[in-house]
Amino acid sequence: MTAKTPVSTTRLKNRRDELKNQRRWRNFVSVTRTLLIMSLTGGMFWFLTLPDWVIKDSQQIDIEGNELLTNDEIRSLIPLEYPQSLLQLSIKDLRESLQKKVPLTNVVVTRALLPPNLTIRITEKKPVAMALAVQVSPETKKSALKEVGYIDIDGIFVSNELYQNLAQKPELKPPLKILGTPQMYLAYWTDFYDLLSQSSVKITQVDWQNPTNIVLSSELGKIYLGPYTSKFSEQLMVLEKLKNITGKVPKERIIYIDLTDPEIPSIKEKKPPKEDKKDN
Repeated sequence: MTAKTPVSTTRLKNRRDELKNQRRWRNFVSVTRTLLIMSLTGGMFWFLTLPDWVIKDSQQIDIEGNELLTNDEIRSLIPLEYPQSLLQLSIKDLRESLQKKVPLTNVVVTRALLPPNLTIRITEKKPVAMALAVQVSPETKKSALKEVGYIDIDGIFVSNELYQNLAQKPELKPPLKILGTPQMYLAYWTDFYDLLSQSSVKITQVDWQNPTNIVLSSELGKIYLGPYTSKFSEQLMVLEKLKNITGKVPKERIIYIDLTDPEIPSIKEKKPPKEDKKDN
């Protein structure tokens, strides 16, 4: 049998010292890592709260791309509490909040640190109709039609108070007017307007004040539809066929065209003026 070689005392001591050094190194690395993490955390907190990277008021928000809404109107709709850290700001939440409040097809938000500011570029949905309603004047007690708001293609109503920019830009106002309480027609608006906009007969006004008889103002005169039903597309097709009716009946003699039953359209005419009898 081969005899085992005894391990020297010096070698054992060196091994113990080596293990101690390894433990010291591991402890050093662990402490250093902890201090580094704490420093990074503190540095990040300091970084996020730098006063130079904070929006102190809404005037540090630049608005671009707007025509219908004023800058201040848009700023008033932004759900921020000031002062607001630029780096803690949720661009996604800001964008979604704005799109819920006003008709916008796109919102792009960018932030700059030097100098600290936000830039919000919006693309507005243009209204397709101007909403009017009968209002009684408290002074004169007389009723009159007043603009109350605007409606976009998706049937979203925006109060006249919000679109104050349109008062100075009448050329941006939609030509189509609709009369009545918005609650009466907004539920039907998407389909109704989609069909109406495809008509070759020019329609300038929709009177929905009486939901049992909707009245269109057209290039042919007043059009009586009755209530809004699935027959609306058929009524518009009949109206297009009547487009040349003024060649037979002068427009000034047409009181209204009745399409309540599109299969039996009728025209209410004024009585022709009596001819003066000539002396014999």
